Amino acid sequence: MHHTVASRTITVITDDQIYSVDVYDSAGHRRPDGELEAELRAIVADVTERRALGDLDPAVTVLTAGHRDRWSVAYEQLEKQPANHATLMAIQHSLFAVSLDTTFSDPPGSITAHQRNMKCHGTQPGHNRWYDKCVSYVFDRNGTAGYLGEHSPCDALIPAFMIEYVAKNAAPENIGIYSHNSTSSTHHAHVRRLRFTDVGLSVLQLIKEAEKEVEQTAKASDSRQIRFENYGSDWIKRAAKVGPDAFAQLAMQLTYYRIHGTFASVYETASTRQFLHGRTETVRSLSVESADFMRTMSDPASSSRDKYEALVRAANKHQILLRDASSGNGVDRHLLGLRMAYHRLQPLPSEAPLSDADKTAIEDFFNDPILAKSTTFQLSTSGLFPAYYLSHTGFGCVVAERGYGINYIIEPKRIKFGTEGKTFKVGNGTDVDRFEMTLRQILAELKVICEQSNEISAGDSSRL
Repeated sequence: MHHTVASRTITVITDDQIYSVDVYDSAGHRRPDGELEAELRAIVADVTERRALGDLDPAVTVLTAGHRDRWSVAYEQLEKQPANHATLMAIQHSLFAVSLDTTFSDPPGSITAHQRNMKCHGTQPGHNRWYDKCVSYVFDRNGTAGYLGEHSPCDALIPAFMIEYVAKNAAPENIGIYSHNSTSSTHHAHVRRLRFTDVGLSVLQLIKEAEKEVEQTAKASDSRQIRFENYGSDWIKRAAKVGPDAFAQLAMQLTYYRIHGTFASVYETASTRQFLHGRTETVRSLSVESADFMRTMSDPASSSRDKYEALVRAANKHQILLRDASSGNGVDRHLLGLRMAYHRLQPLPSEAPLSDADKTAIEDFFNDPILAKSTTFQLSTSGLFPAYYLSHTGFGCVVAERGYGINYIIEPKRIKFGTEGKTFKVGNGTDVDRFEMTLRQILAELKVICEQSNEISAGDSSRL
């Protein structure tokens, strides 16, 4: 990872053409928004003119969306050429990337369409992005904005806090007045076109391969933004009387159970940021108590009280699991460390080498079918703080077959689920449409059950 403390530039991409823009002046002061807007307009005009003249560089950007091995081969070839090497370094050392798309979400106003477009550029999957950048801001032709993050440097919580803060606190002193008729040459002095020249036939072929791969990946993916507007954390805490996160987790588990008739192995992100360099641990949210809750909810003989009590038991257990994982008492990062140590570390000089029996025992453990099944997370989930300015979020599934990735935000008055799975055919039964419908039904059912059990009249807000 390259540190960018001294960086003064951003990378701007439109129509797969790449530019470097100075956002700080020589004294280290951020340049006014009006000047930056003028430069963005100048870049769009320049690309429009070059497109008409047939003077566009190859779409090297799409290589960052494809298989990493392919990109590695192309990268090695590109950096041999000094100008291309300079371009790669300029991108790498910039603060972040800005993608100005020439298309817009279709249909306009659709949150789900916007979600898909932000991730991979709807009409040309993988184009006009530089997926290697930790931070990329994406704007379509309608001015709709999105954030695309590369996960290695930090977890989603950090950029989510940043974006929520920026959306709430846009600094008026940085907003300058821009005239559409401005022709000041000072704008262009801060813009530099970053070119990929003398791109060989082998790299051009790799670009074609990447385009084909990313297009197939995009076609196989089904994204959905589910907004449940009937209630949120206020109602869950006061009427259901359980933790909002546990409530949402149990609703998602029950949704999977009703659709597929089996329990899903569940991954939930727990933050370990209380520790130095802490990142995440896995909450294994499927428990004996949650399984009992799902069975009880599916039993026609169970009363509302039976179902509510099962919900409370499962939610209480979930709180314990979440607390244990967040405090460093989870198992998955420990198991990962052991696996990595076994495969990559040699014994210390004072240690005896592992015997064949030791190796067999270790390999038998890591190859155990139960361990493999328990880490095949059909539900891969992660919750964020109540983020009002984030219209939607995304979380990819990690299991193609009947797997779902869900990032969810529990606000006081609503719950937002950013859901992704494979298409029904590719996912061998994955059904994002049915998941949404079933999840909504279950959330409505749970409301009735909780209000009946706690003797709250429907529509009575006096006790909420």
